[in-house]
Amino acid sequence: MIAAVLSTILLGTSEKPTVLSRVVTRIAESRARSAAQQLRRHEAYIQDLSRRQDHSALFLDQGEPLPAKI
Repeated sequence: MIAAVLSTILLGTSEKPTVLSRVVTRIAESRARSAAQQLRRHEAYIQDLSRRQDHSALFLDQGEPLPAKI
């Protein structure tokens, strides 16, 4: 968020972007891509956990003991 604020401040007055403003913009874009990737991984992880837990009631309702070999 700080990088996004800094990039808007640096890009606000000049028409031609400076080297510093381009670097700050690239850093902000990189962090945004990284955050989006982490969010996708987290959502996939949560979906995987919920998918595994959906069937847990089936195993708890069964009265048969588990087999010796798993």
